[in-house]
Amino acid sequence: MDAAFVLALHQVATTQTWFGAIVLVIAQAGIVVLPIALLSIWFVARTPNDGRREAVVAGIASAIVAFAVGLVLERILSRPRPFVELGFVPLFPHAPDSSFPSDHTLVGVALVGPMLWRSPKLGIWLLVWALLVGFARVAAGVHYPTDILGSAILTLALAAVVWVATRPVRRRLSPWRWGERRLHSRRAARRR
Repeated sequence: MDAAFVLALHQVATTQTWFGAIVLVIAQAGIVVLPIALLSIWFVARTPNDGRREAVVAGIASAIVAFAVGLVLERILSRPRPFVELGFVPLFPHAPDSSFPSDHTLVGVALVGPMLWRSPKLGIWLLVWALLVGFARVAAGVHYPTDILGSAILTLALAAVVWVATRPVRRRLSPWRWGERRLHSRRAARRR
């Protein structure tokens, strides 16, 4: 089923010029939208203690962890790419290295995963974009659908672990917490 899905999408991308052009742009450059969106979110945040900023920081940490895990997994698993295994030309040149995990999906979902917990409405849209980039890469012939889904599930789990593990650090770095501590210490001093 994995192979049939890749072949069907790839055939549409190679026979329908407009679809192939969209797939090519999203598959190769679509991942850039996510860091730009997160940077915009950082600057649009109303206050320094806006939880979305916390999610951006956790997303960067998650992306670093996910990328490292991806490097290990691709050497251990070594799954052939669809264009190698099924014998067709991908929409763009690509190395015949391991298909799983998808680096684009790992990093993309890791960047936006924490936003799902802090700002679910925004996080869902960013996650949909990250998955769209992954499936554009399926249509391009460089990944299987299960590479994208497996990478997304793995990364959401990693992002959850990073979210919990970085909680003490995120709390200490929060300017709002510093202001709250000063306010409480002033109140305590007045009571004495």
